[in-house]
Amino acid sequence: MKRFVSFGLVGVVLFFHGMGFAQDGEGRGERVYRAEEILVIGTPLYEASIVPEEEINIPTMGSSLLDALESQAGVQLRRTSPTHSEYNKLRLRGFDETRLRVELNGVPINRDGSYGTGPVHWSILSSENVERIEIRRGVVPAKYGNTLGGVINIVTKEPTEAPEISVSSVYGSFNTWDTRLVYNQKYGPLKWSIGGSHFQTDGYLRNNDNHRNNVRANVAVELPFSLEAGAGFEYSDMESGLIVYNRPDSPFYDDDDPDSDASMIGGPYPQWIRGDLTWGDGSHVDDENYAFSTYLHKKFDKGSARLDFRIWNQKRTEYYYAAEDPEKKIYERETDVEDNNWLLKGQADYLLGRHHLELGGELKQYGWGDQTVHFIDTAYFSPAINFPKYIQEGFEGQPKNKQYAALYLQDTWNLHPRWSVELGVRQEWFRADEIDPEAFGFDWTTEEAEIDESHLDPRLGLTFRPWEGGSINARFGIAHRYPTSPEHFWWYLNKGTEFFNTELKPEEAEQYELAVEQIFSKKARITVRGYYYDIDDYISSVTVPGTGMVVYNIENVDIKGIEIESTLSFTDSLQGWINLTLQDGSKDKDPWDTENRLENQLPDFPEKLLNCGVDYRSEKLKARLWLNYVGKREHYDGKDLVEMGDYVLINAFVSYNFLNNSKWGNWDLILSAHNILGEDYEEEAGYPMPGATVLVGLRASF
Repeated sequence: MKRFVSFGLVGVVLFFHGMGFAQDGEGRGERVYRAEEILVIGTPLYEASIVPEEEINIPTMGSSLLDALESQAGVQLRRTSPTHSEYNKLRLRGFDETRLRVELNGVPINRDGSYGTGPVHWSILSSENVERIEIRRGVVPAKYGNTLGGVINIVTKEPTEAPEISVSSVYGSFNTWDTRLVYNQKYGPLKWSIGGSHFQTDGYLRNNDNHRNNVRANVAVELPFSLEAGAGFEYSDMESGLIVYNRPDSPFYDDDDPDSDASMIGGPYPQWIRGDLTWGDGSHVDDENYAFSTYLHKKFDKGSARLDFRIWNQKRTEYYYAAEDPEKKIYERETDVEDNNWLLKGQADYLLGRHHLELGGELKQYGWGDQTVHFIDTAYFSPAINFPKYIQEGFEGQPKNKQYAALYLQDTWNLHPRWSVELGVRQEWFRADEIDPEAFGFDWTTEEAEIDESHLDPRLGLTFRPWEGGSINARFGIAHRYPTSPEHFWWYLNKGTEFFNTELKPEEAEQYELAVEQIFSKKARITVRGYYYDIDDYISSVTVPGTGMVVYNIENVDIKGIEIESTLSFTDSLQGWINLTLQDGSKDKDPWDTENRLENQLPDFPEKLLNCGVDYRSEKLKARLWLNYVGKREHYDGKDLVEMGDYVLINAFVSYNFLNNSKWGNWDLILSAHNILGEDYEEEAGYPMPGATVLVGLRASF
C-alpha cells in the first residue's frame, strides 16, 4: 500500500457575483461570505450538477428518485426491473453505490447492504417533497468522506409560513398507479412537513408485481440562542413479487410473459431447487423499512455547528411457492436485514478573514441481523446442497460487526479574486470484527478473522478564473473504500471452504481531475471534466453457480474518462441540453479472470453514454423531449463472457396548467412516456426492460 505525505489542497470554484465577501446564515446549504474584493455565494456550481424539482417529479414506472438521475452525465442504471426500485442499482463514472456517498439533506444514508438489498434503499426515499438533487463528482472535499465516484445529496423543501399542500396521481402501463400527498408549513418557531405515497403495478416480467406505501414526517423548532432542533421519520412497507425464471427450457414456461432469469435477490439460488428449477408464481417478499433522525443546529455570527444522528432498520420476509403449484409453499424465512444500524455526524464551520474553515467527523456502527427459517419443504431442494444449517434454520447475525470513524479538517482560502484553493485532510478508522460462526450457521473459522485499518487521506485543488464567465479547476485526492458486510461475509465463507482463498484489502484510489467551465452571457454554458483514477486492490465479486458470491481483490484498476455538458437557451422558453461521457476501465492481475478474456476491461462498463434533449416552458405548458444512449458492455455469466448490446431510448413529458391561482388551487394535467420507440434492451443481464410505457394523471397544489 502506498504512503503519502498528509497535506493537500482541494480546489473549489465558488459561484461569484460582484465584489465583497460576506456571510448570511439563512438558507440550508447556502453560504455568503464578504471581504473587500470577493463575493462567494451558495453551492459552487462547477462541482454540483443540479437536478431540479421539475425533473424529479416526472412520473416514471418505478416511482423512484433513481429515475431522475438517468439523464445525468456519467450515470448508468442497472436494474432488473424499474418497478422493483428496492433492488435497483446506480453507477456514477463506473462506480457503484458502495463507492458513492448518498445523502439526505447532507446526512449520509448509505446502509450496510446485507442480504443483497444494496447500500441505498431507494424505495424508502419518496420524491413528493424533494426540491433538488445535487451531484458532486470525483474528487470532493474532505468533509464528504471516502467516496470514489462522488456525492449525491437529496435536498427536501423548506416549509414556509404559507401552508403548502400538493397531491398528484397518475395511472398507466401495466396497471400502474402512483399517488402522492405532502403538507408543509411554518408557524412561529415551529415548522413541519408530512407526506405519503402509494405505488402499485402489475409489472411486465413474470411475477413482477409491486405494492408500496411510504410515510414520512419531519418537525423542527427554532430555539433561543440561534439554536434549531429537529427530528424526522421515514417508513416504507412493500410487497414485491420475486421474478420467476421464464425461458423455453423451463417446463413451466409461459410465452405470454417476456423471457427472463429469476430474481437472484434474497432466498434460494435457482440451483438449490430440485431439478434446477426456480420458484413459481406467487413467490414474494414483504419488506418493511424505517429510519429515525434527529439534529441540533447552532448559528454563530461567522459560522455554525450541527450534530446529526440517524438510525435505520429493515425487516424482510420471503415466501417461495412451488413452480407447479402456486398454492404450495416450499420455503419461508424472516430476516433482520438492517438491525439498529446507526450514524453520528458532527460538523462546524467558521469564517476567519479569507479562510472558510470546516471541521467535523463521523461515527458509524453496522452489521447484519438475525435470519430465521419458518418453513422448508426439503423435497423441493436439490440434495446436492446437503442442507447446511443456514438453509434449514437461519442464523444469528452479527449486528455490531463493523465500526467506522473519521475526522476531517479543511480550509477554503479565497486568496485573490481570480484564485481559490482548498486544504483538506481526512483521518479514517475502519474495523471489521471476527465473524462468529454462529452468525451464519457454519462450523468453521479461518485464520484471518479481522480487518483493522486506518488511513490519512489528503485533498488538493486549485481554481483559477482567468476571464469573465470562465473557470479552470484542478483537483487531486486520495480515498479509501472499505469492504461492505456482504463482501466481508462472502470472503470469509470463501476462505472457510477454501474455494477461492485470497486476502481482502481496502481499496486505495488516487484521484485526478481537471475541469473547465465557460458561461456565455447567460445564454449558454459548457463544462468539460477529465478524470483519472488509479485504484489499488479493487474489490470485485462474481456469482458462481453452486457456490454463491466470490469476493476478491483485483491488484490494480484504472478508470479514466471525459464528461462534456452543455446547455443553450434558444429563447426564453426553449432550452437545449446535452451531455456526453467517454470512459474506459482497465484492470491488471485479476485472479478470477486469469485468462484475460475481457482484455483487461471491467465488466458491465459502457464506454459511451449520451443524453440530450430540449425543454419548453411557458406560463401554461411545460414539455421535455429527450434521448438516452448507453453503449455496449461485456458481462460475466459465471465464467462465461456475454456481450450486452447498446441501446437508445426516446422519452417525453408534458404538463399543462388548466387551472391557475383559483380558489380551487393550481391544477396540471401531466403525461410521461418512456422508450417511445419500443427498444429491446437490458440494463442487467438476463432481465429485459419494458417497451413503450405511458403514465397520465393530475397534479394539484393549494
